Amino acid sequence: MSLATTTTFLKSLARAISDSHMRNTIFRTITAEERLPPAHCPCCGFGGRFAPAGMNARLGQLCPRCKSYERHRLVALAFERGFLDLKGKDVVHFAPERAIQPLVRKSGPASYVTGDIVPGRADKVLNLEQIDLPDASFDVAIASHVLEHVDDRKTLAELRRILRPGGQVMIMVPLVEGWDQTFEDASKTSHDERQAYFGRYDHVRYYGADFRGRVRAAGFALDEFTAGPVESVDYRLSRGEKIFLATKTDG
Repeated sequence: MSLATTTTFLKSLARAISDSHMRNTIFRTITAEERLPPAHCPCCGFGGRFAPAGMNARLGQLCPRCKSYERHRLVALAFERGFLDLKGKDVVHFAPERAIQPLVRKSGPASYVTGDIVPGRADKVLNLEQIDLPDASFDVAIASHVLEHVDDRKTLAELRRILRPGGQVMIMVPLVEGWDQTFEDASKTSHDERQAYFGRYDHVRYYGADFRGRVRAAGFALDEFTAGPVESVDYRLSRGEKIFLATKTDG
């Protein structure tokens, strides 16, 4: 179904809803969507209107061609700007996103392996807390929106172990800069509780500004990439979202 067809369907659905508040809310959402300026997708080159996405219906965030989200387009921009460089490197990508895989392959790595804990989703079945890969076997690891699902201290140690000297991990996580401390609560175990407190039913924490200290304590130096105000509108990015590039330090 095209974006225009979807919009027409939603308008028809709204007219059929008897609750005036709900009907008006749907119309306001559709109107706001239609007023957004055209956007550009650095993942696939699409230009035009984006679609709403996510459980909270973020306006104009889904590329209708490649289905990329905000964080995927930020990665594409980081490649364009030279912040990420995988040419000639051995790369392992955990929980590989479909929108990011073509970007990695296009960058010209020497080798590219994908891994996921669920069989059938990647080249290898890999558990981030106990990675079944040899020591010092990769130059770069990609761990985008995975650390919030696992024991991150074990995972960061394992990522460091499989990297060669000077190796790097590209990391993205849900991050609230206004919180000094990461929020964790082991008593929140139900799907509903985790959805409410951590943003998703399968998350176990919400990171605060101390995320950087957690990564450095695991034996990494950090660089950061953030898009500016104009880029955030043009490419439909989450304002202030960051890509962290963690480089393995000596010792």
